[in-house]
Amino acid sequence: MISGQTALYGVLGHPVGHSLSPAMHNAAFRELGLDAVYVPLPVAPEALLEGMRGAHALGFQGLNVTVPHKQRAAEACLRLDEVARICGAVNTLRRMGEGWEGFNTDAPACLALLQAAGVRRGSSAILLGAGGAALAGAWALLGTGAEVLVAARRAEAAEELCHRMLTALAGEVVARPVEWEDAPELAERADVVVNATSIGLGGKSDALPPFRFRPGQVTLDFVYGETAFMRLARAGGATLVTGEQVLVRQGALAFTLWTGKAAPEALMAAALRPRTTP
Repeated sequence: MISGQTALYGVLGHPVGHSLSPAMHNAAFRELGLDAVYVPLPVAPEALLEGMRGAHALGFQGLNVTVPHKQRAAEACLRLDEVARICGAVNTLRRMGEGWEGFNTDAPACLALLQAAGVRRGSSAILLGAGGAALAGAWALLGTGAEVLVAARRAEAAEELCHRMLTALAGEVVARPVEWEDAPELAERADVVVNATSIGLGGKSDALPPFRFRPGQVTLDFVYGETAFMRLARAGGATLVTGEQVLVRQGALAFTLWTGKAAPEALMAAALRPRTTP
């Protein structure tokens, strides 16, 4: 029962109707007996700042941020954690007295999943995309010690991403922009391929370049569901890190930031599985 005491949480996005975050977080709240609810909040890009202020005024305790708002939301936060500051993108907001504190839980989630999949220092990687998810992916790949190529449909965005990472992570990191048209050939040779584009998101029909994958590669897709990228990776025998895995891991980190409690991660993952009837 939702009452005046129920803590409010939600996800800001455009589109957001496809989001599995409400099912995942509401299952976690029920499991721990918390009087809280999590709802999707569709907000158009031009209304993002108004949406963030409105959610704060309405008493929301925490928010997730998804496409296309992660970078713009970071600019509107009163305070950023270190990873969000480096990436210039947030996917988790926590209520402060006068506004929002921003975190990037995508990046550490990806780092942990890539390391668990076997990505190590010296691995060759190609990152597809240059938006908010790609910034988190770049941080994670560089955190493994991989040498990273970045391909985006807007060449200048790939250049900006590489410059940001090289400036923020001064030291032994390698990030270099490449042409989008060269991505399929470079991906075939890479040890790791990360899709941080919006291809496949919310039923988008953007064409995926003709990638070919092989056994021994690690692939990670930020978009969840049975995407074209995942189908090609599975058919090629690559090791898969799915969008659902990323969603659950980053969601567990967000849940703990909001509640101070350990997230029931296995139950959150189970909440994403399709339910079948007898």
